Amino acid sequence: MKKYLLTVIVSLLIGFLLSFYMLKEYEKIDLPTFNESETAYLVQQGVYSSMESMQENTANLSDYIYSVIDNMYYVYVGISLDSSNINKIQEYYKNKNIETIIKTTTLNDSDFIETLRQYDLVLNGTDDEDTIREICKQVLSKYKEES
Repeated sequence: MKKYLLTVIVSLLIGFLLSFYMLKEYEKIDLPTFNESETAYLVQQGVYSSMESMQENTANLSDYIYSVIDNMYYVYVGISLDSSNINKIQEYYKNKNIETIIKTTTLNDSDFIETLRQYDLVLNGTDDEDTIREICKQVLSKYKEES
């Protein structure tokens, strides 16, 4: 009986120590408990086959971001969570004789999503072209910082 009691106590002690160690390791990992994602609208200015072509065709744009997908350069000039705001941004570029289309994407960065919500509130309350241009500039700048 003493043999079994000692074995049980040692097994429980080893199990406790291993579980304590595993718990400490998991506390070191910073995993979000849920992933916030949001559908966003992008104003796309164009798609180009080379960096040179993109740079030539965006020379008249002061602010833009681009992504490379399958060796194609996609240029974006505006981002919003609100469809009425994205239409306002597209209209701004239309008035500047810059053809654009609207695309959708999914954003997962909760900090950028919150920043975008704040800019959307300001954009909702204005029709001033200078303000729209400045908001687009700020949002694109924040997007570059986050990515």
